[in-house]
Amino acid sequence: AQKTDSIPRKNQQVIEYVTKHGREISPTYQTAVCTELVIAVLSNFIPLTEEDKANVRILISEDVYTLMANGSPLPKGVYHALTANQLGTPIDDWLKVLPGDFVQFWYPGSWGHCGIAHSIDLEHKTMELHSSFPSTAGYGIQSFEIPDYCYFVRLK
Repeated sequence: AQKTDSIPRKNQQVIEYVTKHGREISPTYQTAVCTELVIAVLSNFIPLTEEDKANVRILISEDVYTLMANGSPLPKGVYHALTANQLGTPIDDWLKVLPGDFVQFWYPGSWGHCGIAHSIDLEHKTMELHSSFPSTAGYGIQSFEIPDYCYFVRLK
């Protein structure tokens, strides 16, 4: 576990906000899926354009896995949204991921998810995220395996 003094103030504020308001934002998974929770948290800190929100939601007509294979930034969701408008710093070295960083990931040929880092365990390649997920019936903290296609970004 990281000491809180090593976590940037903005990250601490993100964690405080999602912990306090996560259940209000996403009382059920159907009310606010993962992208809607991320958008609601981000909107508390920065103004988001409709394009930013579409990028977080990954509103695309093409196959996401084809886009990934072709190197498109679109499947990177919140990472793409925050780096495209210089509102976020990419965290491409997973050793530097801290609580309060945002993440978008995809399991090969399966499904994707986004959320806010609570903790990361690189030795076991797992992460705990604040997110909205079916098994937490909306907002909660859930553990996920870290797939190869996983992108972390820190709000500036």
